[in-house]
Amino acid sequence: MTLPRFALQNKYTIYALSIAAIIFGILAYVSLPIQLFPDTAPPLVNVLTPYPGAAAKDVADLVSDPIETECASLEGVHKVSSTSQDGLSLVSIEFNYDRDADIAAVDVQNAISRIRSKLPRQIGEPQVLKFSTSDRPVLTMGLTGDNLVSIRRLAEDVLAPEIQRIPGVAMVDVFGGYQPEISVLVDRNRLEAYHLRLPMVVDAITSHNVSLPAGQIRSQARQYSFRVDEQSRNPEAIREIPLTTPAGKRIRIGDIARVTEGSAEDLSRFRVNGKPAIAMQILKQDDANTVDVVERAQQKFAELQKRYPDIQMIEGEESASFTRRVVNNMFGSVWQALLLAAIIIFLFLSSFRRGLVVSVSMPMSFLLTFAGMKLFGIEVNLVTLTAIILSVGMVVDASVVILENITRRYHEEKLSPKDAALTGAEEIQFAVIAGNATTLVVLVPLLFLYGFVGKTFGPLASTLIIAFLGSLLVSLTLVPILTELVTRDGGKLENLAQKISSPWNRLMDY
Repeated sequence: MTLPRFALQNKYTIYALSIAAIIFGILAYVSLPIQLFPDTAPPLVNVLTPYPGAAAKDVADLVSDPIETECASLEGVHKVSSTSQDGLSLVSIEFNYDRDADIAAVDVQNAISRIRSKLPRQIGEPQVLKFSTSDRPVLTMGLTGDNLVSIRRLAEDVLAPEIQRIPGVAMVDVFGGYQPEISVLVDRNRLEAYHLRLPMVVDAITSHNVSLPAGQIRSQARQYSFRVDEQSRNPEAIREIPLTTPAGKRIRIGDIARVTEGSAEDLSRFRVNGKPAIAMQILKQDDANTVDVVERAQQKFAELQKRYPDIQMIEGEESASFTRRVVNNMFGSVWQALLLAAIIIFLFLSSFRRGLVVSVSMPMSFLLTFAGMKLFGIEVNLVTLTAIILSVGMVVDASVVILENITRRYHEEKLSPKDAALTGAEEIQFAVIAGNATTLVVLVPLLFLYGFVGKTFGPLASTLIIAFLGSLLVSLTLVPILTELVTRDGGKLENLAQKISSPWNRLMDY
């Protein structure tokens, strides 16, 4: 049984499927992830290793080279490069496009673990960081106030965890200096007067700042765990830490040093509107909608502003407005193109009723396209929207061909509307399928392109294929039914349509 015959014999089934397509298409339209550009960057993993006090040459020889050598042997590695500077090593491992970034990061982490014992003991713990284009912050907020040290502590301890719980947020990065620190400024003269050395002061402070498990106490029915918690949490506690001089005299840290609470050395600075501030950058998850994440974060910051009126929360940068504007403009272009296409088709068909059939089939095709994009995880971006715009004129071809053939059968052979719809659609269906198949065959190889080109043109080809298949399905099922309903002779609207389009048709004949 052919699709047109099935559709005409089971109209209510097609009606139900059409309603379902409209509902799912609209839901997909409003819920598709929106990005500005597709993620075309190759899987990239960086290994950041601090080596305090080491010269750049030592960092390169002792840290960067061993990590490069070990990571170069990993599966799927395309290129390995490193940058060594005083006190810091950065090794970048670029993988092939077909390598999953999460698996690549795990492989690099395992490689670092294998050679960790061969690296200098003085290095800090190597940090394995994967990178993609979605790792760029989508929103940056600046927090200003009277005490930036307390604002930094509040941002890290309270605000960041709350923002982190927003759906779609992957990470919140707090920077801008003013990190809380307790400074111990030792008086050199007093240190020499007591015949003490600086390492003795450091050891005393370290030994009085411990938090360690201290064992267990067991009884016949119970078991207790206890720990030693001797952490100095304020300047007064550090001032009271005892010291024993070589002469056996007991003194305190406060006798030889000035202990103050303030901020550490600023290694990063952030300003908003010319004022020093603490920055909070929000990074979204890979599959999250940029616009939705930014809007939710902005709403959350508005709530936090009411809760903390003493802190000014100023928006420094956000990527939602530009993305929303570009996407809305392109969506507007799609609907304008649909309207213009409907007008052009009406002028050629010289019939309101037949123009209405085509005008219904075009939105249905695109609703099916949006539903298919949602099903296959294709996001809305400049590339996929370009594909939708390109398909506007193509998706209507099959509907127009079938509609014209049904109309010809009705007028020339004097068939009933139902027989004309069935005969006309079945007669031309294989030609319509063959015409679409030639286009699809050209697009299919684009799905298997590799690298940057594949990342760019793969979604474009996928969107076009879904659009063509959706339009073919609509033309073979819904168009025959609608054509049967509107096919009849005469009527004031039809006469008016012929008068409107007759100058256009005479111009085309000329």
